[in-house]
Amino acid sequence: MASTALSSSAPHAPQRSPAEFSGRSRRRRPAWLIGGAVLVVMCALGSAFWWSHTSGRVAALAVATNVPAGQVITDRDLQTVQVAADSSVSLVRASERNTVVGQTAAVPLTAGSLLSAAMLGAPAPPATGQAVVAVSVDPGRFPPALTAGSTVTVVAAKSGDTVAGSATPGAAPAAPERSGQRWPGVVLAVDPAVDGRGGAVVTLRMAAADAPDVAAAGPVALVQRHPGEN
Repeated sequence: MASTALSSSAPHAPQRSPAEFSGRSRRRRPAWLIGGAVLVVMCALGSAFWWSHTSGRVAALAVATNVPAGQVITDRDLQTVQVAADSSVSLVRASERNTVVGQTAAVPLTAGSLLSAAMLGAPAPPATGQAVVAVSVDPGRFPPALTAGSTVTVVAAKSGDTVAGSATPGAAPAAPERSGQRWPGVVLAVDPAVDGRGGAVVTLRMAAADAPDVAAAGPVALVQRHPGEN
């Protein structure tokens, strides 16, 4: 019986030539290049955005809490903010914080305002024709939101008169000849009364001619008004 030589019929995986691999690599390379270029552009844009928002700006001191004139400034009264270097305000740099703490406010400092060197030092004396007077105001006889800088009318209060509240039990009646009199003024400071009943000691700047009458008026009420009103 004749034997027949068997030949292998199993298929062989096609062998790819180096040229084929090179062609596939060239097809993938543009995608990597495009991705890298996009990343570079994004980084450049981010750097430009950061630079535009930080260049030309300096760290300066601002007021964090309301500080009455004559009060010593503490560290909690200050905060650091970034402001334009070409600001027209005479700025106090944040690096000077330690030298500012312990100084006295020359004028009432309002929270959120930038600090300047002119705001520091001994309070300036009243201008010619002006005087500073402190009045004790019972609870209910002044707006609760009254702050330094407010324009007010001081009213000699009758017994039982109130402003935004009920009468204070035991309050002494105003002198009959002064009851109802009115004097304009500007608030320099508002401090809680030491008796803890909710009243306040309000420091006012007003005409020098009116200050003695206000000091002698007895119980008063404060009416806050628009600065432009007479």
